[in-house]
Amino acid sequence: MNPVEPNDPAARPSFEPGRRFRVGFSVAVAVVSLLALVAMINFWAVTRHVWRFDVRARDGTVLSPLTLQTLAGLTNTVTASVLFNPEDDLFGHVDGLLREYAARSPQVRIEVIDPIRNPGSAQLLKSRYKLGADAGNLVVFDGGGGRSRVVTSGQLSVYNSEDTQALMAGENREIRRSGFTGEYHFTSALAAVQEGDPVRAAYLLGHGEHPPDSQEPLLGYSRFMELLTGEKNLQVELLRLGGATNDIPPECQLLILAGPTSPLLPGELAKIEAFLQRGGRLLALLHPYSMEKGTGLEGLLLRWGIAAPPGYAGDEQFSSYTKLDVISRSFGSHPLVLPLRRDEGAVYFPLPRIVAPVPGEQPPEEAPRAEVLVWTSDAGFTRSRIQDGQAAFDPARDIKGKPVPMAVAAEKGGVSGIAASRGATRLVVIGDSTMFANESLGKPLPTANNRDFANLAISWLLDRPQSLAIGPRPIREYRLQLTEAQVHTLRWVLLGAMPGAVLLVGMGVWFRRRS
Repeated sequence: MNPVEPNDPAARPSFEPGRRFRVGFSVAVAVVSLLALVAMINFWAVTRHVWRFDVRARDGTVLSPLTLQTLAGLTNTVTASVLFNPEDDLFGHVDGLLREYAARSPQVRIEVIDPIRNPGSAQLLKSRYKLGADAGNLVVFDGGGGRSRVVTSGQLSVYNSEDTQALMAGENREIRRSGFTGEYHFTSALAAVQEGDPVRAAYLLGHGEHPPDSQEPLLGYSRFMELLTGEKNLQVELLRLGGATNDIPPECQLLILAGPTSPLLPGELAKIEAFLQRGGRLLALLHPYSMEKGTGLEGLLLRWGIAAPPGYAGDEQFSSYTKLDVISRSFGSHPLVLPLRRDEGAVYFPLPRIVAPVPGEQPPEEAPRAEVLVWTSDAGFTRSRIQDGQAAFDPARDIKGKPVPMAVAAEKGGVSGIAASRGATRLVVIGDSTMFANESLGKPLPTANNRDFANLAISWLLDRPQSLAIGPRPIREYRLQLTEAQVHTLRWVLLGAMPGAVLLVGMGVWFRRRS
């Protein structure tokens, strides 16, 4: 056997002790780091730390010109308090849109409160704005000076039209969200909290109108009054015109006739006529039960190009089990209803009367041009044989299988459209006052947008275009449906198999190098 020379490389150890220590140390650090990473991910999952990434298409969506104009005009700081569960599907859209607002205006500040992780802060916010203990998933806009507006999550969605039609037809189908109306509501709220003194409005009483403070479901108007004084920032005065000295205040910009059931006196009608002649704004809601006796409003409206004949509107296609109500998706081209038409919304009339523009050859001289806001479907019909509170179809006068108008808007003294010059008269006449009663106004959005319709009517009457020209942002849903067994398998693959495979590979490399 030949002796090995001392300097021969073959005589040296193949794996130096120092190198072995460094490799072993590196592998140990890698294993510990991997275990720490897995532990942290599991800890965050258990403690509800949620990471969200907006996967909306990069379609270059920008804020509308009206929103940019509103943001540029902010003079006071507005705090947007977002009380939202981060796991809610809408949270990413709400948070992302508000951050767009904040990036455009330094006057917008955002405060996000997770009601699950910070119940104390959530309770303080609810108490400060008197939201109620059960309130949740909403945004509060506070402009200081006691001016605040609340936008709830229920107002922020447009739903798939096929699903809503199936729901109205009695089919059991999941309602899918197709659009996000946050910009529409957020911009309106910003404009409202920046206004100075509230706009003055008058609510007429003394003729069997809907009680404005009543919470009764079918006739009470407390929800409508909350909309006027809250969302629309109006100062509403209860008004009686019966006395000789009682008159519509000169600072009143909007007069509301909420379903009178008994006749108005000639002097009262003259005061309303004078109010309109000087550029007033009128919201007239006709009560379904005032048709037989009449209220005197019919003659006044006729002079302004609007007919309210004695007859009910019906729909053989879109009606509920009562067969007296109408669920309408047929909107005119007037700017007031363009958002509902664009979003494929629906409005619910429990018992609508016919309200229509006076035919072209019949309107009085200088009467404004009236436009239909809402129709029945093509399966509409009328009932004008009225006796003892009952209505029946009269073949000699009534129609069947045609659209029937149920709400009308008219304007005089301004350019027909969104903007109105000072002194222009505007009227909105709706053939069913019960559609703004508490129960109808509170119907869920997939089946009825009555609250939006009320909002839009007030906005158009008072020339507030923010609510009329801002459309919804589309929502694209990506859904992965897995069985329980697939979820169980996926959980073990992500939390066990993948980290375990990395650990085994690391240990294999270490043992191989050591040997």
